[in-house]
Amino acid sequence: MSTLFRLLILSSLMIPLHAESWSTTSFLYLYGEKFDQVAGSDRVRDGRMTTYTLEHAGEWEYGSNFFFIDMSQADFESNDTFKTYAEWAPALSLYKLFDRKTGTGLIKDILVAGELDQGNNFQATLLGMRLALNLPGFNFFDMNLFSRKDNYNDPTYQVTLAWNTTFSVASIPLIFEGFVDYYGVDFGTETLSQPRLFIDGKLYGMKNLHIGVELYYYRSSKAPWREKISESLPQFTLKWVW
Repeated sequence: MSTLFRLLILSSLMIPLHAESWSTTSFLYLYGEKFDQVAGSDRVRDGRMTTYTLEHAGEWEYGSNFFFIDMSQADFESNDTFKTYAEWAPALSLYKLFDRKTGTGLIKDILVAGELDQGNNFQATLLGMRLALNLPGFNFFDMNLFSRKDNYNDPTYQVTLAWNTTFSVASIPLIFEGFVDYYGVDFGTETLSQPRLFIDGKLYGMKNLHIGVELYYYRSSKAPWREKISESLPQFTLKWVW
């Protein structure tokens, strides 16, 4: 499937944000140390990196929108000071499109889903299906099955899990959310995951501000030009939601 055709399909899913029936927007501050290779690309000389992230999620009559923009600040080996990365992930609900109520069993909804990724010298287009699952205790749990094409590899696949759940431990309200990307590349596979655990701000009278930690996890198969990469480190995180 050509990139142009993929872009046309993704564009057809785009709905203006003012048409959303509900939405949430957040700003995140993340700080971590002991970074080596960020997603297997640029090295961080002193290991320290600060990231500022703007996220937005919402639903409209027949689907959903999600996007985020990262701006990372570090002493990169490429002599860059800042790097930007963005993803836009629209989806079209087949249940809603065909006037069927969302499911009450394991599968809550089936959606046509796409994703556009754009970063420094990187771009990827993904298209496939999303299964919105009804799992006990989760506000949402989505499984995405994509065909993937980026500017470094032949066409391949990607599986993405995304979730959000809230619970309490010793009367402390907690939020656990995040994603896992598992995808093929020409020399093997790569895994990127960033789960977050927050203390809900309502505990200290600030319901829109959450404090916690995000685990950055990246693993890549050995490539002809480098050894296998495995990186796992925590980042201090503040999240302001409105």
